[in-house]
Amino acid sequence: MTEHAPLAAIRFETGDIDGLLAGIAATLTGHGLRVRGVLQSRGAVGGECHCADMDLTTLGSGRCFRISQPLGNGSRGCRLHPGALAECSSFLETELRAGADLLILNRFGRGESEGRGFRDLIGTAIGLGVPVLTSVRPTYAEAWAAFGCGIACDLPMRRDAVLDWAQATSGLRDAA
Repeated sequence: MTEHAPLAAIRFETGDIDGLLAGIAATLTGHGLRVRGVLQSRGAVGGECHCADMDLTTLGSGRCFRISQPLGNGSRGCRLHPGALAECSSFLETELRAGADLLILNRFGRGESEGRGFRDLIGTAIGLGVPVLTSVRPTYAEAWAAFGCGIACDLPMRRDAVLDWAQATSGLRDAA
């Protein structure tokens, strides 16, 4: 059920998944699709914490959300800022309701596997008839499979495979 599955995740372990998603978004936007969603970037490491800041930049509007929070030197807790992620999700839902052909979300990760993160937004998109493309690491593959329950597919980390899926789900012709 790969070709017309409304929900797809690029399976990856290593490699520049954010670069691949950015390239896919640019190609599809260039072909006239209204692509919404977010791409992740990491800032420079500095200050007390030895971890890079994490930002999500929205496709289309370019709005940036800092989704990491400083926890201080030596902390081992999750740095993901749930409030910032909720604000980003709300913003994206507004964009979806204004019209979209595809939603790209940087990851199906820990938050989504635990019932949080962008999980509700994915459901909203599917309910609106907007296909969703994300990525998933092996760590969260089981949660992804359970979440997708028959309407999701896995894609290899290859540009042509992802564009083929996007073309099939959106009716776009010759995106590759």
